[in-house]
Amino acid sequence: MAASRGRVQVASADVHPSSFGSGAFGRWGADRFGLPEYDYTAAPSVDGPRQAGGGSEILHQVGNDHVVADAADDGSVVLWSQDHRYQWANHDDPSAGHDAGGYGYLRVGDHVVAARPGGGAQVARRFGVGYAEKELRAGGLDVTERTYAPFGDDPVLLDDVVVTNDSSTGQHASWFEYWDVNPYDQTLGLARGTAAPVWDPSRRTVTVAQAVEGGDTRPLSIYAAALSGPFGGFDTTTTAFFGAGGPARPSAVVDDRATGSIAPPSSNGTTGAALVAFRAPLSIAPHSTLVLRYAYGIAEPAAIPGIVGRYRARPNAFAASERAWSAWVPRVHVAGTPWLGRELAWDAYMLRSGTTYEACAGEHMISQGGYYQYAGGTQVAYRDPLQFALPMVYTDPSIARDIILYSAREQAPDGVTPYGTGPLCQRLQPGVTDDNDIWLLLAAAEYGLATHDLGLFTRAVPYVDGSTAPLWSHLALAFRHQESLVGPHGDYVSEASGDWSDASTTLLHMTESTMVTAQAAAVYPLFAELARARGDRAFAAVVDRAAARARQVVAAEWTGLGWYGRGWSGTAQIGTGALFEEPQPWALLADVPDADRTRTLIANIRRFLTGVGAPAALHGPSRIGSSQSPARNDPDVTERTDPPIGVGDNNAVWVGGTWYSLNGMLVWALTHVPDSTPGASGDAFDEFLRNTLAAHANAYPDQWDGIISVDDVCQSFYSTHAGTCGAGLTTAYQGQIMHQPAWSLFDTIALSGITPTSDGFRIDPRWPVSSFAVELPTIGVIRSGRTLRGYVAAAKPRRVRLVVTMPEAAGSRLRVRDREGSVPFERHGREITFSIAARAGNHADWSITW
Repeated sequence: MAASRGRVQVASADVHPSSFGSGAFGRWGADRFGLPEYDYTAAPSVDGPRQAGGGSEILHQVGNDHVVADAADDGSVVLWSQDHRYQWANHDDPSAGHDAGGYGYLRVGDHVVAARPGGGAQVARRFGVGYAEKELRAGGLDVTERTYAPFGDDPVLLDDVVVTNDSSTGQHASWFEYWDVNPYDQTLGLARGTAAPVWDPSRRTVTVAQAVEGGDTRPLSIYAAALSGPFGGFDTTTTAFFGAGGPARPSAVVDDRATGSIAPPSSNGTTGAALVAFRAPLSIAPHSTLVLRYAYGIAEPAAIPGIVGRYRARPNAFAASERAWSAWVPRVHVAGTPWLGRELAWDAYMLRSGTTYEACAGEHMISQGGYYQYAGGTQVAYRDPLQFALPMVYTDPSIARDIILYSAREQAPDGVTPYGTGPLCQRLQPGVTDDNDIWLLLAAAEYGLATHDLGLFTRAVPYVDGSTAPLWSHLALAFRHQESLVGPHGDYVSEASGDWSDASTTLLHMTESTMVTAQAAAVYPLFAELARARGDRAFAAVVDRAAARARQVVAAEWTGLGWYGRGWSGTAQIGTGALFEEPQPWALLADVPDADRTRTLIANIRRFLTGVGAPAALHGPSRIGSSQSPARNDPDVTERTDPPIGVGDNNAVWVGGTWYSLNGMLVWALTHVPDSTPGASGDAFDEFLRNTLAAHANAYPDQWDGIISVDDVCQSFYSTHAGTCGAGLTTAYQGQIMHQPAWSLFDTIALSGITPTSDGFRIDPRWPVSSFAVELPTIGVIRSGRTLRGYVAAAKPRRVRLVVTMPEAAGSRLRVRDREGSVPFERHGREITFSIAARAGNHADWSITW
């Protein structure tokens, strides 16, 4: 499916080999495709805490547009699916005789070596874009095992095993490919039953059907196939394969045999005895190489033969996959930060590889990830996938479109949306929040204006009760529902779960949210612009009036200490004695403060939340991003949440901590501040860098959580355990939460000054350097010397109107060109306005020289 999405190809990635931000676990570098690769050199955490989903606590996300896998530092790989239930295919449960698999065994002479640390040989491990790689040497043979999710939309992992004999004599050995079969429903915390495995000799494929469970009446099947290379039999039972030797020395490997055993069926709630092991007898000539290829996945039963056949016919699938990733990831170069291009390429991979497919909706989804998804078995919260859609608008619009459609179908006919969803599109309703509608409108406006795919809004989309209406009707309903929540002070009434900050209704006793009002003031104008692009000027005027009202309300809530209040608790304003981060970025994005108040607000954010110029006892400034709350022991703070509660300790107000989502909004807002405000671009770039993985790894090199992925929040600079990450919901899972990569990508777009309009884009670069290049699949902006240039891609032919703000250093003699030659333009101060022709599937290039 992904291969036919009309993706525009850009130049291949070529990341800078800088190792900055590697931490204490290994070293960043670049692989042969010019993509980021992390060489993991630390000792394995095989004795550390075990994950709810399998493997150790050191994990790397391997995924494509359909499935996600965890590749652990102990060599195992576990596969996750959300097609039907939210589940693992090969849950790691050593106590029940299941060791996940995703690795193999080499038998050379009488020696048995596992392709994992502690398996009898030293094993090197590398984590790359779409793959995890293990390398070992034993008995004169070099073995490289590479597990990868091929770029695209197939629910499969491929495992290539490259065996090299670099000696002058022939070698005889056996390779045993091992994948476990232990399906586990993470939402219910229940082992799924399975039928007896079925062997198909013509396709060399084992399939294992799952039992009906949890409303899943047509369950997926787990499968494994030997795609190419010598074949010497199979086993499908833990007893036949492991025997008395267990995973350390499986009896089948020691005896060099495969018996064709078939595991018995198991029932729901009972851990079965199934696995898949393939034996490959090897005879390798001197100075030669033999390649074995395997597939493992979980899919609709009818689709399995096609998937297996497709990849059996693609012997170079890995190189093709990596070339596709290389052509897709953004190319970013910013003067003075050579490592940033690597980081942003990795961020793009992390975000997209978190995509899953949900058959109940027929759409793709990017969940919040991490412990919410893989330990909790849920897709929360409603707003989060819509945040992740924002950068996907510019990197793969089809995934952004799917997220918008998925989210719209969660609406009830009265406009109420859920807190999140579970398997089979079941609504999760532990509470209702008052910002869901805003996020749906923002994602839809960004998508519609940037892609000009206005036909999407006529598409029929179901409500949760099965009735349908055009997507535009869903959006209009979201607007009306939002406006129905206006409270007595003009802010929006806090619902049962509050707004972005969960439980703010309970813990702050908040009855109205200024954050949401500021969001409406910022987002409604974009939504009104989309309405005008569709020709609905009357509705656009209604939305504009609502935006103006919200803006006036926020303006009136400026506190005497120099920031905007958080909201209301009955008749008392929250946030008069402490600066809450939540509403401030949106007030800036809505252009609420004048120039003086803008300077004051930014200075207070830097002082209280970033810790710049704070008292020495607070241990500022922050080595990573800004905090949501000022410090409790800050002498200039007079408002505190009692009892003290939140992420970490010493936060003045709920919720505390350094949140990548909030700080992403803050960077975006700082790029929006007029450059007449002294230092605004520098502040935006400073906050942007603080929220990178490299910044966290450099500050806290001994914490794995923050090296190649990170949780949604880390403790603030003034906390006892500053930099430690996690919201405190569980310690069973670290990293792989999508806020950091998503907002890093979107803030890259914001720093490049890209804002969609009804007929094109405004381009007002805010990078505080004179040389940069940001090249995304659908749009790019590059500045070098006395040239500012870029490109726009379109899904269908159209004229694109560009309004480009020139650098202050630009002179009065300008030349504007497109691919065909000179282009007429208008100039108003530093703004240059012109139009270019965009053809479907091609870049429409432009340049301005001075």
